[in-house]
Amino acid sequence: MQNPKGANYLIPFLEDLKDLAFVIILISSMIYRRQLKLTKWKRKLSTGEMTVYIMTSIALPIYGILYLLFLMGT
Repeated sequence: MQNPKGANYLIPFLEDLKDLAFVIILISSMIYRRQLKLTKWKRKLSTGEMTVYIMTSIALPIYGILYLLFLMGT
């Protein structure tokens, strides 16, 4: 089966787009965690806010460690 015309360029473009979206989500979660931390100093966080704060506080360092391990493994 033949690839449709332009398919050779579409796949790398979509992969780059996926990587860009991931970086935007990562930066957004870091900024939102900082905003929650500043809000936590001013008032008590709601249950949902506290859940997101804890999840981002755990997920961001874990992602950093796993990223370094994958870099060292390749």
